[in-house]
Amino acid sequence: MVLRNSKSIQELDSLSADITKRLLELPEIISADTVSTYLHIGSEVRTSRIVDWLISNGRKVIVPITDKLNKRLIFSELRLPEKELQRGALGIPEPKPEFRRTVPLEQADIVLVPGVAWDLRGYRIGYGAGYYDRSLNSLRRPVPKIGLSYEFQIVERIPNGRFDMRVDKLVTERRSVDMHLDEQTPR
Repeated sequence: MVLRNSKSIQELDSLSADITKRLLELPEIISADTVSTYLHIGSEVRTSRIVDWLISNGRKVIVPITDKLNKRLIFSELRLPEKELQRGALGIPEPKPEFRRTVPLEQADIVLVPGVAWDLRGYRIGYGAGYYDRSLNSLRRPVPKIGLSYEFQIVERIPNGRFDMRVDKLVTERRSVDMHLDEQTPR
């Protein structure tokens, strides 16, 4: 996270634009009707362009709301980001109470997942509270998970436990890596 935080806003914006372009070209995004995405904070891969593209192309966008009391995420449909969002728990943007439209995560065709660091097996380090892992572990059906990462966030190996969820694909500014292929080549 220190390296990520040392980058300028302009550099992070530029890298995020490249990640967004690569992501929006993926067949699974193009064919998705409902996409769950995080709303970025700080130096995370920016998701606002992704959200704007999805909404303007008729996709349903669902975003997390942090339920600190129960240490879980609740998901809500987002329709008008500029009108519906406020800073929520932990400073993360989330829908204002009057705009909350709860949607089960199982309805997502794709889940975009944030991370602090990633390995090429699809494991990640988050912020340590386990909200995303609990949400992904509670899914009653498999939903493809795509991690969004700057190339410099990739490390050799992330330690993982039995509750740590792997993403199916990792998208950086340089490549898209399918975790189910033996050969990880740039795309």
